[in-house]
Amino acid sequence: MQWTSTNFSGQSQNKDGNIFKTTDGEKKTFTILLIIGFASLLVATFFDKNVTSAVMNQNSIFGNIFQNYADQGAGIVLFAAFEIIAWIIWRRIQGEALRYIMTGGALVFAFNQMLAILQDMLSYTYSMLNNLSKGIPMGVANNTSSVANYPEPLRWSAALILTILLSFVFFNWLKNKDEADISYLLNAALIGIAVVFIAQTTIGEMKTLWGRFRPYEMTTVSGKAMSEFTPWYHLNGVNGHNSFPSGHTMSGWLFLYLTFFVPRGNISLQKKMTIFGIAMGILTGLSRVRIGAHWLSDVTVSSLIVGSIIFLASRLLAAHFVESKLN
Repeated sequence: MQWTSTNFSGQSQNKDGNIFKTTDGEKKTFTILLIIGFASLLVATFFDKNVTSAVMNQNSIFGNIFQNYADQGAGIVLFAAFEIIAWIIWRRIQGEALRYIMTGGALVFAFNQMLAILQDMLSYTYSMLNNLSKGIPMGVANNTSSVANYPEPLRWSAALILTILLSFVFFNWLKNKDEADISYLLNAALIGIAVVFIAQTTIGEMKTLWGRFRPYEMTTVSGKAMSEFTPWYHLNGVNGHNSFPSGHTMSGWLFLYLTFFVPRGNISLQKKMTIFGIAMGILTGLSRVRIGAHWLSDVTVSSLIVGSIIFLASRLLAAHFVESKLN
């Protein structure tokens, strides 16, 4: 099955020459999510502080679970992409020396992503446990996520073991795929790398420009509560604060891209991964408001941006979130 050819008018085609089109189901789902997103942003424009005051709890188990372990979407997409590229190189390159060098290089990139994934997870987890031992709210862990507060040998050994095991899984998964699936997966991996880069760059640059204080950073100045609060449309400039938009929410939505690493014939798994990706995006966003790391507008704008990037990337890839059984 082949979905990746493009004609001279820029329209994608499948192997039978049919023009790739957005399905009615995709249009409906995307429209509903956009309506929910803009409605949420409208509410946040007037009631950001009220929402946070009503729901914020840095001891929230829900908030802490997603803080510690939902920030891995970007890393997981990149890890999977480099694994796919590595073993496609192994399959396609004939020269033995070049084959080992290129495959090994791609696996080094995958290993580096595993290191990054574990750094985030371990840092948040150790910070949370440290907070609990001191009797302070668990969620304060998000202040120290970049601190190496865990044993480095633990991270490196775990990354090495996981990369070896998962490389074995990816190798066996890909070795019996037909050439059409291999070509599709290579395109999905390359576009996935671009999606993560664009999402991270966009969200990162906006964070710097907006310089917005997080809810947990609010203090009382001159007797006025939340005196550092600014609405989402107000740019504060570079000041070291980076609440807007939400990076965790970005990573939560990037789990949705994993849908496109499913071969196009496996419709059942496509459905499951699509539901999983949407759920991770929504729940991660809600968890960030609950734990007081972000305002409702932070997670809403991040959701709108990253969701749109993934949708547009899927059009470039010429792949539906869930393929029709007729394909």
